[in-house]
Amino acid sequence: MKTAVKIFLSVGILLALVWRMDWDILGELINHIKPSAWGYAMVMVVLQSLFLSYRWMILINIGRNHLNFMQAVQVTMVSFMANIVFLTSLSGVIVRIAMAVQYGSSLFKAFFATAIDRAMTLIALIIFSALFLPSLGSYLDAALHTNLTLYLIILMALIFGLMPVMVFALFKNMDRLPLSTRNIKTAQRYTKIILSKPIITLKVILSSLLGQACLFVSIYFICLPANINVSFMDLMVVLPIITLVASLPFSIGGWGLREGAFIFGLGLLGVPMEEAFLISVQIGLIGMLATILIGIPAALTVDLEKIGHQSKLVFVSLKDRLR
Repeated sequence: MKTAVKIFLSVGILLALVWRMDWDILGELINHIKPSAWGYAMVMVVLQSLFLSYRWMILINIGRNHLNFMQAVQVTMVSFMANIVFLTSLSGVIVRIAMAVQYGSSLFKAFFATAIDRAMTLIALIIFSALFLPSLGSYLDAALHTNLTLYLIILMALIFGLMPVMVFALFKNMDRLPLSTRNIKTAQRYTKIILSKPIITLKVILSSLLGQACLFVSIYFICLPANINVSFMDLMVVLPIITLVASLPFSIGGWGLREGAFIFGLGLLGVPMEEAFLISVQIGLIGMLATILIGIPAALTVDLEKIGHQSKLVFVSLKDRLR
């Protein structure tokens, strides 16, 4: 049911946006799309996937090595493929956990690492948004800029403030709690390693930032043939917020939300809605194409039947644990 609602929202938003556009202008803009721009953007999206794979390798290898880099790329791309095939990010999460378990990780560690991996993407977007938030104030009215600032402050406080406090409080009182399960000990050991080795945290943060930066550069390459007279730094004022909105779990693969966010964000820079819409659609298609081109060879190197069986076991296990 949730997937059906997301499909309805994505399709509904896209249809509402297209309905408001000038089709003649949109058709003319399509004729100006350059394959070379797609090629450059594709390279950056692939590079983004490699940075995200490196981040996953670091996170899943904390405490004990389970994956080399090529295996991390394999897991990352197959999980991305699952997102496309099954139209939901949950399927990608389950496949990622299942493949990690097949490579020797415990179920809890794979779940823990996956949760941190997804959180780091959000953290990277928040960091970029915060860096360019002062400049964004030049394009927004005072009330909207204030509300946006408060929203980012709350997110940053929750992630950088409350979570560490909760973790420290849990571990400080660990001996007093009637919890001595293997999972709690795994979480304790995993977090202690991260906290005691700043180089690991630095690598995870840098790979997250570089991965998102590659996405921003790919968008810039798509914007170049449009002749919209917007510099890369101008784009960086709005792209982190746009991407943050598109990452909200209310649509299928960001479709609809991303296009609406692009129209609003690039509209602040004076970009016509038809141009902003087309840029967003191209980025969505390029992301899917890059995932398919790398994901299919990655999927062919693994036993999909075993992964499917392990994914079912992971789904049942997580469902039971989260009741």
